Amino acid sequence: MLHTGQVTRPSPDLRVWLLTAGLTVVGALLWFLAPDLTPLSSHISWPVLAVMLALSERFVIHVPFGRENYSLSFNEAPLVLGLFFLTVDQLVLAGVVGVGAAMALLYRAALVKVAFNVALWLTQATVAAITFGGMLRFLQIPANPSDPKSWLAILVTTELVHIVSTVAVFGVISLREGRADLGLLRGNLVTGAAGTLVVTDLGLITALVLERDPAALALLAVLAVLCYVLYRGYHVQRLRYGRLDLLYQFTRSVDEAVTDETVIETIVREARGLLRAQHAEVVLCPGPGADPDFWWREACEGKVIRIERAGRQHTNAALHRSGHSDGMAAPLREAGKVTAVLIVADRLDDVSTFDREDARLFEALAGHAGVALANSGLVDRARRAAAETEHLSLHDHLTGLPNRLHFQQRLEKRLLATGSATVLLMDLDRFKEVNDTLGHDVGDQLIEQVGQRLRRLEHEETFVARLGGDEFAVLLGDDDVHIEGMVQRISRDFRNPFYLGEVELDVTGSIGIATAPHDGSSAALLLRRAEVAMYDAKRRLAGVAHYSADRDPYSARRLSLISDLARALDERTLVLHYQPQAAPDTGRVAGVEALLRWKHPIWGNVAPDEFIPLAEHTGLIRPLTRFVVETAIRQCAAWRDAGTPVEMAVNVSMRNLLEPELADVIARLLVRANLPAALLKLEVTESAIVSDPERAVTALERMVDLGLSLSVDDFGTGYSSLTRLRNLPVHEVKIDREFVANLAHDSDDLAIVKAVVSLGHDLGLRVVAEGVEDEAGWIILQELGCDLIQGYLLARPMPADEMTRWLAEHFSSLATRLHQQTEPHQTRTPEAGSGDDPAAAPTPLRRTGNGDLRSH
Repeated sequence: MLHTGQVTRPSPDLRVWLLTAGLTVVGALLWFLAPDLTPLSSHISWPVLAVMLALSERFVIHVPFGRENYSLSFNEAPLVLGLFFLTVDQLVLAGVVGVGAAMALLYRAALVKVAFNVALWLTQATVAAITFGGMLRFLQIPANPSDPKSWLAILVTTELVHIVSTVAVFGVISLREGRADLGLLRGNLVTGAAGTLVVTDLGLITALVLERDPAALALLAVLAVLCYVLYRGYHVQRLRYGRLDLLYQFTRSVDEAVTDETVIETIVREARGLLRAQHAEVVLCPGPGADPDFWWREACEGKVIRIERAGRQHTNAALHRSGHSDGMAAPLREAGKVTAVLIVADRLDDVSTFDREDARLFEALAGHAGVALANSGLVDRARRAAAETEHLSLHDHLTGLPNRLHFQQRLEKRLLATGSATVLLMDLDRFKEVNDTLGHDVGDQLIEQVGQRLRRLEHEETFVARLGGDEFAVLLGDDDVHIEGMVQRISRDFRNPFYLGEVELDVTGSIGIATAPHDGSSAALLLRRAEVAMYDAKRRLAGVAHYSADRDPYSARRLSLISDLARALDERTLVLHYQPQAAPDTGRVAGVEALLRWKHPIWGNVAPDEFIPLAEHTGLIRPLTRFVVETAIRQCAAWRDAGTPVEMAVNVSMRNLLEPELADVIARLLVRANLPAALLKLEVTESAIVSDPERAVTALERMVDLGLSLSVDDFGTGYSSLTRLRNLPVHEVKIDREFVANLAHDSDDLAIVKAVVSLGHDLGLRVVAEGVEDEAGWIILQELGCDLIQGYLLARPMPADEMTRWLAEHFSSLATRLHQQTEPHQTRTPEAGSGDDPAAAPTPLRRTGNGDLRSH
């Protein structure tokens, strides 16, 4: 049968004791139920059988398997003899004595193991007696070693006993290991069945010889011993070849570990596994003054030490104090000198211990381990040199921060892992002036100090790098709060001056922000767009800017729009839409605003806020402005000729106004269209005027000299004041829609609009409110005395032909209403640009089919 030597624990396992007790109870019950066997003769007594069982336990072939040591024994042969020549009581007694003596005296096994094996034999013997007796009755034959039917009965009996034994041992293994390996159980059942068949045949031959001629046992004994020796020799050679294979595996594993800095860990792990030891380690040899009381101290002198488990040799006292039962130690040499010792201790099973073959294998392992450790030293030095070279290639030599390549690699890894990241790219403002004025040495000191400050901002999710020159980058996640917090920390840190020797500098930076995946999905694209945002922040003096495709001169859409905008100008595919402006008290239309529209063949409707900056950036703003002014003047003249005169408002940029020839161009267009200058109004944004007020005054005065009206557009969004407007030659302020949209619901907006209307009138300026979209806002503006109102409530922007019909309907309904009035009314002189019709009395408004409000 197959049995196993398990790793013994410091104290008996209660669960194994319970299993042993269960086997004892089952065996005793079966003993009581077992039929008595009729011995064939008295050739074998129970003491002889006990000796045979003890010898079968002693002379076994150990087969190491993982943490276990499986042993092929010959106790099925004594069992077969007992079934033929002993009673049940004698069979049980012989097994208890023989097995118990072998485990206690020969193997010095723990008490729990002695008890388990005795209980197991009790169960095996009684199962065998019941099975064998039952088979004989079933076959209706007496026990006879020469009868093939008896052979069948014996074979069934021993195979069943093998199953009982294997399952019981498997139960012990599972209880001790804390897991049940069903694959191991199946393997033991299959391989054990073949061994049981062979040993059963040997037992039958022995019984047959005893029955025919006991003297022939001598010949059989010689044959049995010879077979045992031959098989054991074969097994030993097989183990040696197996050890060579293990040595090759060890060599390969350690050689691979040389390149990944795990040499010692691999040596320890492989030695522990190959020699089936619980403990393995590499220890340095102590110095001359150290305590020499180590059980492995002689290994430091170049010797290989092997100490067997107690029962085979006397236990080494130092080994015992170290808590080990057996062990081996071998020297590890470097350049011929012993520098360390490789140790293995505590064989995994309690059946075997480290033998001479193990010592030879261990010595070979230690020799190769020493070479591997020496090679790892060379590899470590080469690795350190390579690491230093790699560090220099990935870091900036001035600040020690990661460089552009390192930052891009880290960014690529972040994008690959999470798909999201944020890049903050910062460029120092006026750094060139520092270099030119104070010298490059001071400039380098400034770069170093900036790097130090940014390095303090690093934490687990932040990565700071110097990309080159005065550009730095910070890698963050995509959390808006984290991004805003980092920007604030950088800004707060840069408020403190930089001290460069005796020079104190206040330094600022411009930061561009790009976030994946919204602004780009690759590292290179994200860096480029963060740079675009940074230059946008620098150009607008904003300090910080998020990437916007509208301001990216290299985006596919912008490049397409730039090339197509020039074509649209040449082909006259740009159009003007018009939105009326009316007096809130009468509803009478006094003017319209010309609004440029572009329907792109690919991108669809493109907003002016997108393509006007492109025109300014590419130089197309001059022909674009002339196209708008010329088209608006021609349309205004057509409406005047049709009897619907209105003032035409046209938006122009400050760059247009600063052109000396713009005034002459407008004058020629007015003469050509025969349009009075009073019907043309130019709108200029407040921010454009504030950016360069002195040049703005000069440019505006040229337009006033032509007789044009001037309006300040988007008033309230810049930083100007009404006091400054008093010094400008303007006639009108236009309140931005930002303050008008929620006028009926926001007290702050109401206060601002009220103040602008009041102070504007005090300065003699006309006040226009744009963005009126509800009747409540209209009524409030009317009560505040606002002069003109513009917004969706009155009418949406519409093409010229629709605007023509709209104006015709408006003036027609107004004229009809005036004729139908029966009560006297007061007339007044019409304002410039209002036409020849007198102003009407307050007119009720009705909503038209398209949602607009018109006078009726």
